[in-house]
Amino acid sequence: MTAPISENDNDDRHLALSGAYNVRDLGGYRTRSGGLTRRRRLLRADSPHRLTSGDLDLLLGTGLRTVIDLRAPHELANAPNPLGEIASLDYLHLPLFDALAPANVHEGATGPDPLPEFYARTLSTRADALRDVMQAITEAPPGAVMFHCTAGKDRTGLIAALLLGNADVRDADIVADYASTERHIAPLVAEFLDLARIKGSDTDAYGRALRSRPETMQRVLADIARDYGSVPEYLAGIGLDSAARARLAARLLAAQAPPR
Repeated sequence: MTAPISENDNDDRHLALSGAYNVRDLGGYRTRSGGLTRRRRLLRADSPHRLTSGDLDLLLGTGLRTVIDLRAPHELANAPNPLGEIASLDYLHLPLFDALAPANVHEGATGPDPLPEFYARTLSTRADALRDVMQAITEAPPGAVMFHCTAGKDRTGLIAALLLGNADVRDADIVADYASTERHIAPLVAEFLDLARIKGSDTDAYGRALRSRPETMQRVLADIARDYGSVPEYLAGIGLDSAARARLAARLLAAQAPPR
């Protein structure tokens, strides 16, 4: 498998790997106060199970120190994580869901785009799991932290939005970060849909769940503002105190000692 990116792609946050499509840096975004998120602090990704030895060398060269696998146990069993076998990395399996299938995304959906309601349910019902992920990032040793799910879109996208929002990154950039997934994972989406056709699944509904449109994240951010006040207030409500939220923001913003 290769992960081709257009010659015109100017997304310099994207890490071009042979065995993954959607590995990206959360550095380089402006905050509302004019600051800039730092590179090689937090990486978001799709499943690493097909990474090559060259890919692994490239990732280790970024200063990668901690890997957080958000996938459900059955996903991990079906696609083992090679990063969990590298002694220099702290590997944490912190599943956001005990099990996840396309039908879960559409549960209770009232419109053609099921994702905003799915994300809202995730924020509401998976608060403990989200807190554990955020806490793990605050407590990670110096070096880059990579968090990932299967496509690097929904679970990973929601975590990325919370991290950027807590660091006071502008909403427009949070939306753009989410939406850029769509072009990066286009070949992966085609693979998923081909498998769904073979199984006789509803590919139209599944295809809608595989989108990452800007309007989706715009609504998610509006819902957070309406229901919780702000991203930091949401994080406070799930159990991250002010010191933990400050450490989480510092992960992206402050000077950091080199990895030990």
